[in-house]
Amino acid sequence: MISKWRYVWWPLAVMNWCKTILRNRLFDLGIWKSVEFEVPVIFVGSLAKDPTIAVSKYIQQLLNGALHVDRYEMATYHLEKNTEQSGSYHWPLNAENAFSTKHKVLGLSEWFQSHGDTSAFVMDGEFKRSEIRPQFRLLITDFNRPFKGDRMSPIGKLKDSKDEAKRADAILVYNSMNKEECDKLERSLIPFLENGTPMFFIKNSFDSLNSFKSSEEIEFISDRPNFERLILNILPNANPDSE
Repeated sequence: MISKWRYVWWPLAVMNWCKTILRNRLFDLGIWKSVEFEVPVIFVGSLAKDPTIAVSKYIQQLLNGALHVDRYEMATYHLEKNTEQSGSYHWPLNAENAFSTKHKVLGLSEWFQSHGDTSAFVMDGEFKRSEIRPQFRLLITDFNRPFKGDRMSPIGKLKDSKDEAKRADAILVYNSMNKEECDKLERSLIPFLENGTPMFFIKNSFDSLNSFKSSEEIEFISDRPNFERLILNILPNANPDSE
């Protein structure tokens, strides 16, 4: 029964794959434009439907003065109403230094005009190419279902082509097991990445990442200091070894 349904959904999966390839090609050719900001922009996302909110908040806590930007698809009715009435493109959230926006470029630009001391933008749920060109992309994937063995939605969970993994500046794998198993997965992911792309492994499950409260809840298998040093080095004139 499952295999029959896969045949039914196959045309949609091919259509989604074609759409992502076309989108990426338009950016490659410069037909669709992207912009850079004066401060670093960090994308924290996945190729599938993996939890990213905990890791993006963790990174924001590492970077003093960074702003956490929730996925613009999650903008609420209140945001839409606020935009229509006041012309504002961002809606502050209850959390400190966090907002949601439906228009990424205008929302971030508007925020930066009034908060010039913002050190970085940490954008949750973002990985694919868009109108913003990030300085750093962190790709999150599931140890039990890594992107390399997944398929395009709706047959699988992929939202973008596996080839896009080569744009990642680092990989973070959750649901990780022991060090030996992590080493095996790392070797199997290497062909999908640029040479030298660092990989990190955390024990956290899907549920624990969705109920994030503190950076101390992120449980690394190893290399936590190296991960944090990598993130801190994104900031201009960073000197993470000075503390």
